Amino acid sequence: MKKEDFIAIFEATLLSANLDVIGLSLIDDSHVLIRFKGNGTRKVNIEADSFGAIIVDVMNHVF
Repeated sequence: MKKEDFIAIFEATLLSANLDVIGLSLIDDSHVLIRFKGNGTRKVNIEADSFGAIIVDVMNHVF
């Protein structure tokens, strides 16, 4: 599975979890952008991360 495919599936999971997240997008191979209700954003470094580590890194910025 490619990283962009994983991010798309993870985005659907975050949206379904009913958090304040309204979007998750891959900026480049090293960063994702989390978009929150109220127009807030956070850029997360995912360079060299496994899919499991991407989940942990993103979730650390969601809460």
